[in-house]
Amino acid sequence: MFCFGASCESKRCAVLSIAAFKARGTITVIEGDHGSTFFYPESADAKRNIDCLVSLQAKAGGDAFIGRRLYPLLKWAGLSDVSVSPRMIYVDSSNPNLVEGFTRKTFTAMVEGVRVDAVSSGMITKDEWDRGIAALYRTSEADVTFCYTFFKATGKIVD
Repeated sequence: MFCFGASCESKRCAVLSIAAFKARGTITVIEGDHGSTFFYPESADAKRNIDCLVSLQAKAGGDAFIGRRLYPLLKWAGLSDVSVSPRMIYVDSSNPNLVEGFTRKTFTAMVEGVRVDAVSSGMITKDEWDRGIAALYRTSEADVTFCYTFFKATGKIVD
């Protein structure tokens, strides 16, 4: 079984997912952690945009740092034999498919998707936002690196 909660309402996601399965089955959960985003060169502008995403997800009831909480969430939900491992994605220009598919079309696009809410809420100005997005797109150029961590958790559903 594979569950991708997309930073959903943490405990609710775990409980609803587990309730759908038979006893003695297993569940696998893979979640990201926006706090694990690293890139070179560093950019305060890009980090500010990511912080806007984190804040807006929290305001909507989500958890942008859910990846690091999978172990306690699955234990809380009653699973046994819980195991969690980090799965870092490292991207540089030697892998153009990851540059395009993950850095540009997944992570940067996800951040870019909260532009209207971030600017209209006063969290950031339009000019600040544009600088941050430009810096995130810069992470897909030839002399730059980008890292992000997902966490994979597995556990057994107890009778």
